[in-house]
Amino acid sequence: MSGMLNRILAAALLASMAVGVTGVACFDPAGNCVLTYRCLQGTSSGSAGGGGGTSDECIPSERSDAVGDECGVFVSSSLGDDTGAGAKATPMKTLAAAIERIRGENAPVRIYACAEELAEAVELPAGVNLYGGLDCKRGWAWTGDAKTTIFAGPDQVALAVRGAEGTTHIEDVLVKAADAQTEGASSIAVLVDGATVELVRSELVAGNGADGAPGAPGAEPVAPADPVPPAQAGAAGNGGVNACSDLDETPGPDAILIGGAAVENACDGENSAGGKGGDGGITNGSDGEAGVMGTAGQAGIGQPETGGAWECLPGSGLGNPGSRGEDGGSGTGASGMGTLSATSGYVGVSGGAGTAGKPGQGGGGGGGAKGLANCGGGQPGAGASGGSGGAGGCGGKPGQGGGAGGASIALASVDATVTLTDCRLQAGRGGKGGAGGAAQLGGTGGNGGTGGTASGFSQNACNGGQGGKGGNGGPGGGGLGGPSFAIAFRGAPVAQVGNIELTPGTPGEGGPGGNDNIAQNAGATGAAAPEQELQ
Repeated sequence: MSGMLNRILAAALLASMAVGVTGVACFDPAGNCVLTYRCLQGTSSGSAGGGGGTSDECIPSERSDAVGDECGVFVSSSLGDDTGAGAKATPMKTLAAAIERIRGENAPVRIYACAEELAEAVELPAGVNLYGGLDCKRGWAWTGDAKTTIFAGPDQVALAVRGAEGTTHIEDVLVKAADAQTEGASSIAVLVDGATVELVRSELVAGNGADGAPGAPGAEPVAPADPVPPAQAGAAGNGGVNACSDLDETPGPDAILIGGAAVENACDGENSAGGKGGDGGITNGSDGEAGVMGTAGQAGIGQPETGGAWECLPGSGLGNPGSRGEDGGSGTGASGMGTLSATSGYVGVSGGAGTAGKPGQGGGGGGGAKGLANCGGGQPGAGASGGSGGAGGCGGKPGQGGGAGGASIALASVDATVTLTDCRLQAGRGGKGGAGGAAQLGGTGGNGGTGGTASGFSQNACNGGQGGKGGNGGPGGGGLGGPSFAIAFRGAPVAQVGNIELTPGTPGEGGPGGNDNIAQNAGATGAAAPEQELQ
């Protein structure tokens, strides 16, 4: 019996030693990781709990009283001072200062914030945990019915989390993005770029996206309310020389009076020139020259030495007008969805630019007349010379495409891993797409030069042809209307746990095409959805 008792006692002693050994093996030799603020993901020095590896004793929602000062840095906009120590009794004033504090070696990776408004745009490093909704007047205890509000100014992402190292755990915050103000800017509450983020019991509310910028017109009006001025007009042709104007010289049988010189209109590398007027001669007048630039005005025929009737009419001596320049094409109205950006959050689609109109064609030069055997004093004289054709007007410049309307996105996840637990997300209105730029009208063609006048029984020389009007520029296309998404993601979809409420707003209308060309080249209306995958 005593032998049996001894064996039982020995077994009990061995079991006790084994338990002791096990207890030693489970003890963290580096000390309490909660107190050094560096618990590894998925571990803790106390009982297991959520919060990116944080022990229950440092998770406000797991305690009936406040967490200890050793758990992290504390922030209060009403009680804090950014030069403070960051303890509950001496909190910091802003999240930005708290984030700078935790960048130091062996600094805490947890931030605790009162249920107050923090008017700042926040960029939270990956691996940092943020616990909001604490009651500063009750010793920093968690109440469960309050939120810490992060509210950024216009054109700022209210809360951004970037980086791939560690998990960022966020609880009990209300993140609000203001309405965007800069043309085409977006309103985005939370942007996660390549990070792993857990959002718990939080609300993300985006404001309205800004309307897109209008496309630039083909030319700037003199005053904002004025219409776009037309392109440069063509130069008028030069007049011909009157008959017998060469008597002061010693004319020979081949004496001539030179026709009106050609004129040119410089139009950004595509010039238009009217044709030179025909020369006046003694025995016959010469043909004018055709205008230059494409299908130019046909030249007038000079008066022949003998033959049938010659008149300053189309098909005879009159210079023909130049043809009108070809109009430019309209820019394409924007379409598609836009893309996500790791920097700005969203990039929309602008309308396409129109194309320029072509210059008008130069008018043909008028035909020259023949002279007289006796202009007086027994001297022969050359006939009147023709006027040159007017230069064509320059083509109108195109309108530029309208800018995209800004987006309203509550959560933009860009190549990230995001989990929502019991969260509400609400987007606002997408901005309207910008109107396409108005095109510039083509310039008018120059008048043809006047033919020289007759002397005695000779005939008047013929006028040059009118230069053609320049083609109108094409109007710009309207910009894409801004989208409205509760969630927009690129890469992995956002995981959703518990009670999730996703509410998109109204998408922005597409911008009209330039010159009110709504039917042809307006931008498309933006999209709206609770969640949407983008490129």
